[in-house]
Amino acid sequence: MAKFSRRSFIKSGVVGGAALAASQLTQLVGTARAAETLSVVEWGPPWIENTKALAARWGKAPIDWTLHAGGAASILPKIKAAWPNPPYDLVDNWSPVFRSMIREDWVETVTLQDCPNLADVPVDLIPKDAKGNWKAVPRGSSGIFFTYAPETCPIEIKSIEDLLNPKLKGQILWPNPTLFSNLQVVSLAMARGGDEHNMEPGWKFLKELAKSGNIGRAASNTSDIITSMNTRETSITFGEQGTLSGIKGVKTIPLTKTSPSLKTFMFISGWVVLKSSKNKKLAFDFANYSISKEASSNYFKEVGEVPVNSKAESTIPFLRFTPEEVKKFVVVPDWDYLGKQLDGWNKRWEQEIVQLL
Repeated sequence: MAKFSRRSFIKSGVVGGAALAASQLTQLVGTARAAETLSVVEWGPPWIENTKALAARWGKAPIDWTLHAGGAASILPKIKAAWPNPPYDLVDNWSPVFRSMIREDWVETVTLQDCPNLADVPVDLIPKDAKGNWKAVPRGSSGIFFTYAPETCPIEIKSIEDLLNPKLKGQILWPNPTLFSNLQVVSLAMARGGDEHNMEPGWKFLKELAKSGNIGRAASNTSDIITSMNTRETSITFGEQGTLSGIKGVKTIPLTKTSPSLKTFMFISGWVVLKSSKNKKLAFDFANYSISKEASSNYFKEVGEVPVNSKAESTIPFLRFTPEEVKKFVVVPDWDYLGKQLDGWNKRWEQEIVQLL
């Protein structure tokens, strides 16, 4: 299976971005749909506002909207339970969930004939199956990282070990494993010699954090992160740029180039068309419209991700890395492996960590 690697980021020139994650599936409009009505699964703010405005400009078909909830991977059991007739045509998602959907053979192959605007997207960034077939329509590249609010945080965060400082009582907002594929614990593991394949150092670190009292709130969805930081309840968190761009109530500093112990995890987000869709042509047409130069530029301004369309306007300095910085700060994890571990990690969180908070 083709890998999305650090080298791909350097070659493509779009090392940067932001987006990721979600909450329990919530219908915005009824699931009943006519043959010419698209059923689209999207994240909440700021994605849904951007995509609904985009759909209004596109105007070729009415759309039934469904919001992600819990984590973006929560769509997988919904599709599996309803297969071969899940009620969705087009799903917005990200790297680890792409891998799971491709492995299950749920997503339609996409070509330049289906989506001509893919000609402006570096081919390295298009998710593929084991045979090299294109399997998704990427919209943006994104980063997941630690950030903090210097106005309200009692100390300056210079390394990941600073999270254990006694002055940070109640200041950390910690996402549970359903968010961000548990990369927050992968980050802790990497700081102490492990990685996603060796998580024991990370779980040990997290237990220390939980016992310290520094975790003031556990987030179960992206809205929790935005609300807690905006209200200054907490001052340190971990998330992707799309979510973190929703924090307006306080100035935050992204810790993307502060210390080699504070890693930035890079990924791709975008659309997949399900093989079960009765409206594939319309679905591809909307996906193609969403990655035009103009739509991609708006996506950057309104969502905060770096668009993968090479002609679109965008710049996020803290998510632009030189080759040397990539080696020091950037990680492209084993997304396929992460997706297979989430159930076990969720159980471990519930059994070993929650009781310590």
